[in-house]
Parts: sequence; C-alpha cells; structure tokens
Amino acid sequence: MPFWSRRSRAEHIIQSVRAYEGFWPLEISREHFASRWLPGLRRDGLLAGVNWSGAGATGYDLTPDEVAVRLSA
Repeated sequence: MPFWSRRSRAEHIIQSVRAYEGFWPLEISREHFASRWLPGLRRDGLLAGVNWSGAGATGYDLTPDEVAVRLSA
C-alpha cells in the first residue's frame, strides 16, 4: 500500500506514472495513520510503500512496525 509524506509527491506520481492514472490522493492525519492504518496493514499482512518515486514509482517497502518506529523517532 503506497503512502507519501506530502500530497505533492503523490500528485507527481499520479501525473507521471501511467499505472496511477485516474487515482487521487487521500490526505490522512499522522494520528489517523498511526492509530488506524498501521494496525490495519499489520492485521492484513501488508507492507507500506513509503514515498515511492521515479518513472516506475519505486521505493521502500516497510513493515507497519518499521514505519511506527520511524514515526516515533
């Protein structure tokens, strides 16, 4: 599941990567992300794609626990 730290990063991928054509960014608060999304990703066995970029929208895939640690740092 991809997530970006800034709306502009998500919008850039949507505009430049064909696979994301027609998508739209959904802004969520850091609190909501930590309290709802991370537990849901953990429960569903999914990774978080963090700030994917470039022509292929590639980047880091982290476990929900790894993301939680980085958010708390």
